[in-house]
Amino acid sequence: MNEILLEFAGRMSDAGATQLPESFRQMAVNARFFLNTRMAGSDFAKRLEEAKDFRVNQKKGRIVWSFGDAPEVAADAQVIGTYSNDGSFMWGWGHPDVVEPMQQAAWAVQQFGERQEIEELLSRGGPVDEEKLQDYLAICAYISNADGVFMGEHGGGGKVCICYYLNDQLKGLLGA
Repeated sequence: MNEILLEFAGRMSDAGATQLPESFRQMAVNARFFLNTRMAGSDFAKRLEEAKDFRVNQKKGRIVWSFGDAPEVAADAQVIGTYSNDGSFMWGWGHPDVVEPMQQAAWAVQQFGERQEIEELLSRGGPVDEEKLQDYLAICAYISNADGVFMGEHGGGGKVCICYYLNDQLKGLLGA
């Protein structure tokens, strides 16, 4: 089983959960609560709206944000997926341009869906509305214990959806 998924199951058990969510709706509600709480308490998450630019280095598994005159900020990252301007989403695990190490968090979601028989998490992608897109982002962040999610424009008329993970030093410096 994927290390991320094992870690997720361990966290849920440590929190007193005796069973994992068994429906998409239950998982989405739990995930949104997790992500909203984590990002609402993070000064860095609020600061992301001020980012002037970003770049993803798939070889290093990093995302770097530029904030104009301020120093750049880098964090570990995973690609959740891509969202095109026509309203279609493709999970990172099914995207031909996402290198395998950057797919791990998305793979954990797919494996979770398989183990819990949650059909909505098994499809490689397709048309989704904004509400379901936000569910997908939250679920991936929840399972992978991400510090937050970020969506940024990528060439070709769409957005790349990222989970980011701040190290402890950055969390202290950024109020994350």
